[in-house]
Amino acid sequence: MHQDKKREELEEIKEFERMQQEELLGQEAEIEDVEETENFEKEKSEEVPIENEIERSKRKRKEMIFEFALFCILGILLGITIKTEAIKRITIGFNDYQIKTETKRYDIASMKKNLEQKALEAEQATQQMSE
Repeated sequence: MHQDKKREELEEIKEFERMQQEELLGQEAEIEDVEETENFEKEKSEEVPIENEIERSKRKRKEMIFEFALFCILGILLGITIKTEAIKRITIGFNDYQIKTETKRYDIASMKKNLEQKALEAEQATQQMSE
């Protein structure tokens, strides 16, 4: 019986040591888990600025493309507007030679006579009013 007690005591001691080792391993695992999460959070915080810069550059490029597209659309609309206004006044095209142009001849002598008559009438009207 005496040997059985020693065996039992040895088994109990081994079991106790095994339990202590498991507890230590559990604590070490918890510590490692905490360290891993801290390291992961640090890495994440370090990666965030890089991702932000990448996202910022992508966003900037998208905005530039969008602005360029808007300017192109604005240019097209402005061109259409200018062309429609120009067509109202001037005909532009390859068939301009077919358009009949009216030639007006000005008689400068008759225009001069008309102006002189109007000036004389204005003078006579002022003289009559003053009398």
